[in-house]
Amino acid sequence: MKLIMTLIVVLLLFTVPAFSELTPADIDKIRLIVKEEVAVAVAASESRVQKYVEASETRMKDHVSDKIETVRIEIREMDKRLNQIFAMVIGLVALIVVVVGVPQILVALQRKDMRAQDEKIEAQQKQIEALQQEMEMYRQERIARP
Repeated sequence: MKLIMTLIVVLLLFTVPAFSELTPADIDKIRLIVKEEVAVAVAASESRVQKYVEASETRMKDHVSDKIETVRIEIREMDKRLNQIFAMVIGLVALIVVVVGVPQILVALQRKDMRAQDEKIEAQQKQIEALQQEMEMYRQERIARP
């Protein structure tokens, strides 16, 4: 162990310390290298983002198209149901008109017939009264003429 430590110390003593400074040219080279690497990284990143956005747009368009088709189908089904309901309502209105209207028409016709009969009865009563008056007058005349 002592040997290893001694060897390390000897080697450290023989190493020449290096003092280095960056020159402006070195800094410019580093800047150029960093700019190139950043440009490549940005381009690659933009490319990945563009592909991701395009894939996302495609998925979104497919999803929206599916939803729109689903809504169209539901609207068609609702339209069919509404047409059926409308036909049922029209049928019910027609039934109500028939159920209420026909008896009203029959009652109106009966009233018309009754009025005609009442008028005939009144005319006959007037004739009977006229005949009774004539009979009364004829009796009185006969009684008065002996």
